[in-house]
Amino acid sequence: MHVAAERPENLFRSSYHVLSSIATLILLEMVLSREQAVWLATGFAMFAWTCELSRRHVPGVNDILMRLLGPIAHRHEWHRVNSATWYGTGLAFIAPVFATPTLALAIVCAGLGDPAAGFIGRRYGQTKLVNGRSLEGTIAYAVASFLGCLAVLALWHGNIPPSRGLLAAGVAAVTGALTELFATRVDDNFIVPITVSLAVGVVFGGMV
Repeated sequence: MHVAAERPENLFRSSYHVLSSIATLILLEMVLSREQAVWLATGFAMFAWTCELSRRHVPGVNDILMRLLGPIAHRHEWHRVNSATWYGTGLAFIAPVFATPTLALAIVCAGLGDPAAGFIGRRYGQTKLVNGRSLEGTIAYAVASFLGCLAVLALWHGNIPPSRGLLAAGVAAVTGALTELFATRVDDNFIVPITVSLAVGVVFGGMV
């Protein structure tokens, strides 16, 4: 279960979260073809799970990987599947199924919402909700995701009507925030991209 006590503040991790999502967006929107994006997401997920299996059977591999990832890893990730693996798996699930705008909004919510929620929630979270989350952090998640989604749509998807873009950004932000709030047994880095894609896909008709 993901609760605040298990996830102390880590600014290196939060920065990595944001920068890796921006890099993924740039690859998706400006560098890779649709087919290449699917192969990259699938390949990364396979590589990540290979590392996970290797470090469980060879302790030395775990030591090497966790020393490399030490600045951005939570303590529990020394002995559990790490968030990057779950994130890559989520992307591998949605990449072959949803259109590029839908994928982009899912990446924004997963990459910007979580760090914003953690930053605000740990400092100003007074109204406790569930699973160690706060109302203030949940609102921060939704606001950061919404603004990020609007920015992505304005930069790369100007052909989408403004009213539809606003609706999609709002649906993505609220879905991501609620998923993050209630995710317990399923890692939020895995489930958020999937739930956001499903919700936004309804708005966009976002299947490939």
